[in-house]
Amino acid sequence: MCNTTFSEQINSPEEREPAWRRRLAQLDYRSQIDSAWREGYAEGYAEGIAKGADRLATLMTKLYALEKMEDVVKAAKDKAYRNKLFAQYGIKQVDGLT
Repeated sequence: MCNTTFSEQINSPEEREPAWRRRLAQLDYRSQIDSAWREGYAEGYAEGIAKGADRLATLMTKLYALEKMEDVVKAAKDKAYRNKLFAQYGIKQVDGLT
């Protein structure tokens, strides 16, 4: 790794301006990619939360209709039991959610 700055690596002022413009364009492009990735991640995360909530609501509605209040309480507290009930009542995973 060299100990020179970006400006020192370019010899003449005529070379510096285009080089700086290229560097700024690279940084702007990376910033745009980073921003798009964050937006996509946030949207995907929110969608996953919503689908998980819908799946849980489906289970709770089913248990309530069957008047299984003890199962409602236990499923709300115990993930393993909740997953067992999802399987028992055929409430499928949504897009890879567990």
